[in-house]
Amino acid sequence: MRKLACITLGALVLSTGPAALAAEKQVVAVLPFGSPTRYSEMGDNAQPTFITELVKSKKVRVVDEKRADDAVKRFERAMTGLYDSAKVKQIGKFLKADYVVSGMIAYTGDAFTMTVHLTNVETLELEMAEDVDFRDVGKMRVAVRTLAKKVAAMVAGEDAKKGRHEAFLNVDGRSFHDAAEACISALTRLDDWRYEGEIDEDMGGKKVHVKLRHGRPKPGMPLQVYEEGLGENDKPIGVVYVEEPDEKGAGFVARWIKEEDPEKKKKGDFGLGTRVSNARYKYRIAVGELVDEAEDNEDLVKMFQDKLLETLEESDRFVAKSDDDVAELARSLGRGSKKTKALEQLHKAGVDFVITGKFIGSPGSRRADFKVVSTVTGKVWQTLKFETRI
Repeated sequence: MRKLACITLGALVLSTGPAALAAEKQVVAVLPFGSPTRYSEMGDNAQPTFITELVKSKKVRVVDEKRADDAVKRFERAMTGLYDSAKVKQIGKFLKADYVVSGMIAYTGDAFTMTVHLTNVETLELEMAEDVDFRDVGKMRVAVRTLAKKVAAMVAGEDAKKGRHEAFLNVDGRSFHDAAEACISALTRLDDWRYEGEIDEDMGGKKVHVKLRHGRPKPGMPLQVYEEGLGENDKPIGVVYVEEPDEKGAGFVARWIKEEDPEKKKKGDFGLGTRVSNARYKYRIAVGELVDEAEDNEDLVKMFQDKLLETLEESDRFVAKSDDDVAELARSLGRGSKKTKALEQLHKAGVDFVITGKFIGSPGSRRADFKVVSTVTGKVWQTLKFETRI
């Protein structure tokens, strides 16, 4: 009796092994894609690429390309089109497939559209009908990967998650770099004017009065404090942040922060006559919440944010502040007292300005509408508007 039970159990284990599990996968046949004569090569390549992507998914079994082609040729005379459900069923039954994928590529003058239909051979139900637009011939394979992933997930009864290739289907990778460079170029207007002055009064409470020699900086503007007079070798010893102009307009009241100096044991106030200037100052920037109004494409926004931070770090005029704590605060500024508190924390973390804003316009030609917010005043210090190809 025990021997019989062991044999039965062994048979059960074998029946649920890899071969049995593979047998449970649905069979999909991918038919040749239709395409305009001018782009026939694209249509010819779509079918084998689709098959490859389905096989790579490991979620379905796929009919060999030649068998699918032969089946189409066998029924070609009687067929009125790839989307004729009766003929699709005929082909599917002949190939012993559970599902048939048929598709075509159309050209509208400024873009291509790949249309894919997924038909259940048994019920003749059209279980998926999807269009993917792309602007460049080179993006055809990306469109195929996008649709093949959806087909594999649907046949396997899973949810198709958006992949990175789908998020950037109509975007040239170089466009993110160009957009980040455009943002940096707009940011350089922070340095449009030279501001020079000297500390002439210690007001207590980490505040000083600065007498101006050149320029009139706006509230929120940071200026470097130097240890001694003019010269390339001056040592930065702190930063003052403009809070408000004085009544006479000859200077301003500023909040100061000392630079960390491990060699200096005693931290005293800045001496009177100490020079302040925005020359050679590297503005410390955090990237806050950015949104895409065109498609709400979070992956695209994240890619731009990463590229912008990378470009800021490579710049000799800015410092990217991207620590996890800083990034979280910058992305969730909120409003009112919450915003004030978050900006205070960012200021303490060494952030001068936070970039926030949105992308507007259509994919491939989004326009940036950003704001540069001062962590000192909480006000918009500058707006950044520039064109992109993302």
